[in-house]
Amino acid sequence: MADGVSQTGSRISLPITGRPKGGPNAKMAGAEQYAPATPAPTFERRSFASQVSLITRLLRKRFDERARAMALPNGETLTRAQWRMLGAIHLNEGSTQREVAERLEIGPVAAGQSIDRLEQSKWVERRADPADRRVKRLYVTDAALPVLAQLGLLGNSEDQRAIVGIPSEDMRRLTTLLDDVIANLRVPER
Repeated sequence: MADGVSQTGSRISLPITGRPKGGPNAKMAGAEQYAPATPAPTFERRSFASQVSLITRLLRKRFDERARAMALPNGETLTRAQWRMLGAIHLNEGSTQREVAERLEIGPVAAGQSIDRLEQSKWVERRADPADRRVKRLYVTDAALPVLAQLGLLGNSEDQRAIVGIPSEDMRRLTTLLDDVIANLRVPER
C-alpha cells in the first residue's frame, strides 16, 4: 500500500473515509461504521460541454416547433427529419444517401425513409452517378427552393433571438473562441 491506496490486480482499494455515524462523539459498537463522506461541493456553473449541448438542444427544439408550424404549399407539415435532410442535401448536393446519413449521424434506413418522403413531395431527386450508374446522387429541386428560403429565414431569426442583448464585439470574440474549440477537437488524438 502506497499513499493509502493498495492495488490488487486490476482493482484499486481506497481507505474508508467519512465520519462516524451519529457525529464525532458517537460510540462505535464492534467494527467501525462510517457514514458517507460529505459530498463534494456542486458547481453552480455547467461544464462547457453541457452548455454547448443545452444550447444545441434549445435551438433545435425552437427551430423544430417553428418549422412544424410553417405553412407548406401542399398543406403538409415539415418534420424535423425532413427539414434536416432537406438542408443537408441542399448544403451537400450530389452526395449519396450514405454520405448524407453519415453527416446527419442517422442510419441508412431512416435516411432512406426521409429521402423517399422528400422525393414524393418533389423536393429532392435521385440521379444516377455518371461514373457509376448503381450510385444515386441527391439533389434538391426547384420546388424545394421556397421551403429552403423559409427555413433559411427561420434559422436566421432563431440565431438573432439567441444573441439578443449580447454586444457584437462579444459575439465576435465568442465566435473566434468556438472556432478555436472546433479546431482543437478536429485534431486527432495521438
